[in-house]
Amino acid sequence: MKRVTIRKYLVAAAAVTLALGCGGPAAAVPVDEAIGTPDQYSTPKARTLASTHHGQLVSLYDSISTCLPWVNVNTKGIGFRKPKWAQEDERFLATWILIDQKDDERFGAFPKERRASAMFSRYGVDLLRRMTALKGVASDGGVQGYGVVLSWTKPGSDRKVNESLVFWVDKATAQGFLARRVPAAELVNRAKLNFFDGTDEHGRIPLEVWEDNFTTTFKVKDAAAPSLQSC
Repeated sequence: MKRVTIRKYLVAAAAVTLALGCGGPAAAVPVDEAIGTPDQYSTPKARTLASTHHGQLVSLYDSISTCLPWVNVNTKGIGFRKPKWAQEDERFLATWILIDQKDDERFGAFPKERRASAMFSRYGVDLLRRMTALKGVASDGGVQGYGVVLSWTKPGSDRKVNESLVFWVDKATAQGFLARRVPAAELVNRAKLNFFDGTDEHGRIPLEVWEDNFTTTFKVKDAAAPSLQSC
């Protein structure tokens, strides 16, 4: 993205300090476990969405598994979710990924707001782009928006505790941001977000979004490069 809300030197710093795991990508959750089945939902609307768009959810899973290094989709991590704050049966296409984040002192020295901003700039924007590209979902009036959940190991926790960012945004805002009609700051202002330290809820935190092309340029050593069409 061209529009940024943070000075250029922070972009380079974030690219350096988001150190990645060294042992290779985590084992992928099978597609059936990542998506689940329509009968897992509690309302007819959600079951209809899950059944109607099952093929597109599989496509989303495949693109994440193929194209995003050091990322694993969580069990039942892709689906049509109702946020806790929703008054009606509002459904958002949501994707929850686990990021294989190496414990790095430089990254750990950042405040939680900066860590969450770096993770969202790198992975959250990419997930929004993949979800909005699903034309059937985008045109379905029963889908109100998109949700991104990012989880990574809390620095200094010996991989025992995750930090997580939960981000919900309506379809028009997400599409406008990716089309460069909505500035990054306005994307954040319109979104509902929450930060978790393990199971401790911290609520809304300041979030900044900047350009990060890691997911489109990084290649795992000795791994076959996926086609541009699939990614």
